Amino acid sequence: MPTPPDRAALKTLAAGVGAMMLAMGVGRFAYTPLLPLMQQALPFSDTAAGALASVNYAGYLLGAIVTIFLSPGQGQIGRLRLSLLVNILTTAGMGFTADPWAWTLLRFLSGFSSAGVFVLTSGVVLEALVRRGRLTWSGFLYGGIGAGIALTGLAVPPLGAVWGWRGAWLGLSLLCLPLAAVTWRWLRDEAPSGPPSDGQTQAPGQGKRLLGWLTGAYFLEGLGYIVTGTFLVALVQRMPGLSGHGAGSWILVGLAAVPSCFLWAHLARMVGHPRALLAAHLIQAAGILLPVVLPGLLGVYGGALLFGGTMLGIVTLSLGWGRSLLPGQAGRVIGILTTAFGAGQIIGPTAAGWMAEHFDGFALPLFAAAAVVALGGLLIPLGMALEGRRGRV
Repeated sequence: MPTPPDRAALKTLAAGVGAMMLAMGVGRFAYTPLLPLMQQALPFSDTAAGALASVNYAGYLLGAIVTIFLSPGQGQIGRLRLSLLVNILTTAGMGFTADPWAWTLLRFLSGFSSAGVFVLTSGVVLEALVRRGRLTWSGFLYGGIGAGIALTGLAVPPLGAVWGWRGAWLGLSLLCLPLAAVTWRWLRDEAPSGPPSDGQTQAPGQGKRLLGWLTGAYFLEGLGYIVTGTFLVALVQRMPGLSGHGAGSWILVGLAAVPSCFLWAHLARMVGHPRALLAAHLIQAAGILLPVVLPGLLGVYGGALLFGGTMLGIVTLSLGWGRSLLPGQAGRVIGILTTAFGAGQIIGPTAAGWMAEHFDGFALPLFAAAAVVALGGLLIPLGMALEGRRGRV
């Protein structure tokens, strides 16, 4: 007889997916498809657009740092629910004002609350899945971000066409309400589990050193990927003959991201996390460059597929490997890695927006972003080689 589904684990996973869709897919990434609408309606330069994105990621960085130092265990769900509420309100608030200072505050608080949702949801759901022997389902959790991205790509064009950029922000916040209700009802505090028995743990000293290399790679990933993650739709809208394909490219990013977490996690079980991470970084670098080296629909959509198919895969692989390097410290590891990722994201959009404005478009920023992402991937085998040599001395 087939094994009956674990309903408790399914409900926990569904609640986590809803939280990721809301805070990450919508609250964080809705800015990308909405940016062209805002720039059409308002005097809003690429430099200003990049700076506003960086403010959001600065809030994300601070939120991750704060979450690291908050004690785990009971009380996490209360903090998570508060973060969800703030995230919805800040998304709606963007539609009520065009004041740059108000936007700055709203995007900062949105980023801060997004980090709280991401770190807390990751810790609670991963611990719950480990406790129930369902850790292999974790890839679906981060697929919720891709589903949220696809939702914004589908919703923004009709909302913007009818109600403009203001109505699009407000409409997206309303779409978040049922997602929040699922998370609010089904996610519960779990007692911490013991160390995982997946055969991938390292000696404590080596694990800490490898976590340092992984943290550096994850910082570079945040620095590089966010250029495409912020400006893809704006880039496509400005390409000759492709102005109507911006939303389509963003939808494709989200759809490619949904199954990618599970697929990359499966690959990691076959070849190991380090090799899978190197492959994902290099493929993403190619996806970032493709719209530049192959202008046209094929380059745009091909790049969107490669980018979307790796952006959350790298998240899944990095957090999964990090958790195995320091068993029993999932919340702390996720907070450390998320902090490094957030620091990279602060720099990327501002630098890319400034380069785009002063060097005639996004070609130079995308070349730089691809190089940074590839370098992050190369840090993984370099760290493995050096630590392996150190262990033999």
